[in-house]
Amino acid sequence: MSRFNPLTIGLALPLSFMAQAALADLTPQQVWGDWQAYMQSMGYTVQGTPSGDDDLLTVEGINLGVSMADVGGTVQVALGTVTFEQNSDGTVAIVLPDTMPITVTGMDTTAQGEAFSMAMTYAQTGHEMTASGTPENITYDYTAADVTVDLLQTTTGGANPGHEMANIQITLGNLDSSTTMTIGDMRGYDQTGSVDTVSYRILGSDPMTREETATINGEMTGITVEGSGSLPADIASGADMSAMIGAGFDVTGKISYASGKSNIAIEDPNGGYLMNTTSNGGDFGVAVGADGLTYEVAQRDLTLNMTGNGVPFPVDITMAESGFNLSMPVQKSDDPQDFALGLKFGDFTMSDMIWSVFDPAGQLPRDPATIALDLTGKMKLLVDFMNPEAAAKMQGAPGELQALNLNTVLVSAAGAKLEGTGAVTFDGNAPSMVPGLGAPVGEVNLAMSGANGLIDKLVAMGLLPSDQAMGARMMMGLFAVAGASPDTLNSKIEFTQDGQILANGQRLR
Repeated sequence: MSRFNPLTIGLALPLSFMAQAALADLTPQQVWGDWQAYMQSMGYTVQGTPSGDDDLLTVEGINLGVSMADVGGTVQVALGTVTFEQNSDGTVAIVLPDTMPITVTGMDTTAQGEAFSMAMTYAQTGHEMTASGTPENITYDYTAADVTVDLLQTTTGGANPGHEMANIQITLGNLDSSTTMTIGDMRGYDQTGSVDTVSYRILGSDPMTREETATINGEMTGITVEGSGSLPADIASGADMSAMIGAGFDVTGKISYASGKSNIAIEDPNGGYLMNTTSNGGDFGVAVGADGLTYEVAQRDLTLNMTGNGVPFPVDITMAESGFNLSMPVQKSDDPQDFALGLKFGDFTMSDMIWSVFDPAGQLPRDPATIALDLTGKMKLLVDFMNPEAAAKMQGAPGELQALNLNTVLVSAAGAKLEGTGAVTFDGNAPSMVPGLGAPVGEVNLAMSGANGLIDKLVAMGLLPSDQAMGARMMMGLFAVAGASPDTLNSKIEFTQDGQILANGQRLR
């Protein structure tokens, strides 16, 4: 995260410049010039020998290269020969090779600095690409029947496990995408796309014994992609993300899919297992810019089944929804900035066979379980942690927590439920109860139902000793008061300006 790697954005774009056609004159030379300018601004070296006239430009031996300073390596993409042909309507047809090799070399920082290399191919069939517009506003349209990325060979420390022992293959079916590039002091882009299917196959084995192997096959359907942003017109090679954001880097993107499935097979002389998953879609979103870094992940109707010699009984679980979100500042500031953190596992269920392991008599309610957390707040970022030099000098926490809002906390399982809300600010000038945090001022309100009933059942099942159950009830009596309904508890925890902690008006500190 601390270093901007142009591979993450720049590698895909030269292979699939895409966007909706606009009816305006554009020449082959202008399109090739934009490719060169864009890739060089992203820190790539561009090699190629152009020849031809105003109507047909052929560029032979196109090679793109970029250094990866963090691993001391390089990425090379050999596009081969690309032609740019003037169409009668003022657009330009771009013909890419069917197959393009990609090589990656570097030092494996997790394996005592051993050299590594990867060789892969990018292959496409039934593909068409068209550019149109003006030199200041070029749009690209790209379609393909399928695109396959195949990892052919990996080598680490001179050892090559072979294609049959280590392989990754990803195939995209029926691509239809578009990108509009606006060229000025900043390079703006707006991208949309769709893919009917994405299938993948991953094969790996124990590099020492080769006796244990893992095979993962999966598929996603109904994929849509959208993104937009602004990129600095000139990105220095090896530039860090902090400098990029300071220069105006600001991008957002979202990937959604309608359904997914996977099959995982682990083969081991001592056991092994099979695991299958399905889902009814999900989303992944990311945004990076001066306003901060944001991740959002969601998945719907997940099912998981596991069987095998290494599993004592079949495992079957489902979850109606799951999600995670994170927002945080990325630039040092003397002013507090917003952050957020959320987590949800909704309507989690498991098979009766799993329940019977610890509850054979069925004493516990088997209603779906849910865990949810929603936090927001303010923090002061003290270090530009996305700057590698600043991150290397960092000592202690990179920021100070100023305020924390507990918008939601929910834990519901086995007939018991805990809910809560609250808001606390932190005074950095007052004596701290927790190292690194200021003195808290505010309150948290909690409500629990079914807790005593759950404790009774756990004692009857022999899962909770009586003395521990008594201790749990004493703690609840210390922090909570009885609610209006049977087996309900309420608690109001207050943090006062003078450093006191109160539970329902009773002083704890």
